[in-house]
Amino acid sequence: MLTDWLKGTWKLDSFTGTDEKGVTTDIMGPGATGFICYSSDGWVSVQIIKAGRPRYDIPDTDGGTVEQTLAAARGMFAYAGPFEVDEEKAIVYHNLEFSLITNWIGSRQKRYINKESDDILVLTADPVKIGAEGKKQQTRLRWIRMNK
Repeated sequence: MLTDWLKGTWKLDSFTGTDEKGVTTDIMGPGATGFICYSSDGWVSVQIIKAGRPRYDIPDTDGGTVEQTLAAARGMFAYAGPFEVDEEKAIVYHNLEFSLITNWIGSRQKRYINKESDDILVLTADPVKIGAEGKKQQTRLRWIRMNK
């Protein structure tokens, strides 16, 4: 069952987007890191961090300048909530209760599951507008299993 196979922690290998012209780019830039965790109690948690985010002047939650705080927020992607799997269609739904992108709170994010191997998970989504230019892109996140 896909639901059982998904459970555990996965480390980000790549996060790309392909636009309508077939051009593929790194969504969070080269060197982005992160993880996705599917828990046995039915929750998913995702954190992705852009490489090279500036450090705060003072190592405290409120210690950054406005620019440093903005760069930190724009350089991170995070959400959590219950998940459910459509085994027949190989789709996982992330039902968001928490999200750095406030508009996503309460949303249902659909991800297509591709089991590339026992330890490689690829999640794709329907094309969505990304970035300041608002180009439609199909995202592809490749994850490597961290635990068994």
